[in-house]
Amino acid sequence: MKFKEGFFRILIVDDSLSMRQLLHKLIDMNDITPYVFDAKNGKEALAKFQKIQPDLVLLDLQMPEMDGITTLRLMKKMDPSVKVMMMSLSGSKNDTQDAIKYGACDFLLKPFDRNEFAFKVIKNLREKANEDKITELQNTTEMLNEKFSKMSKSIKK
Repeated sequence: MKFKEGFFRILIVDDSLSMRQLLHKLIDMNDITPYVFDAKNGKEALAKFQKIQPDLVLLDLQMPEMDGITTLRLMKKMDPSVKVMMMSLSGSKNDTQDAIKYGACDFLLKPFDRNEFAFKVIKNLREKANEDKITELQNTTEMLNEKFSKMSKSIKK
C-alpha cells in the first residue's frame, strides 16, 4: 500500500465493533491521522500489520482466537520498532507487567478518559517519529563514515 509521507498509520485491534468505532472517532476528532485501520482479532491484525506497517497499534488484551499478548509478541518480532498500546477492561498487575515485558509502550484501562487517550496516542506517535529520525541519522552517519574511510584509503595510496 502507498501512503502519503508525513502521516502516521494506526491499527486498532479489538473484538468489539463499538470500541473500534469509538477509537476511530476519537482519533478523527483529534485530527491525529487519516490512516486508521482496524481488525477484530489478532489473526486479522497480523495480516493487516504486514500490509500497512503501522506506527502505532491500539491492542485489546482479551480477544477470541488470539489474545493481545500473543499478538503483541508476534508484531514485535515482525517490527521491533512499532509502538503498541495495550487496552483492557481489567488490568491486573500481571497483565500490565506482561504487556510491558513483551514490548508494549503503554497500557490503558477501559473505559478511559478521552483526553488521556488522545494525549497518550500523540505522545507515543511523537516518540516513534523521534526514534525513526534517530535511526535515519545513525544510518546516514554510518554511510558517511564508510565513504570517508574509502576516500581516506584511496588518498593514502
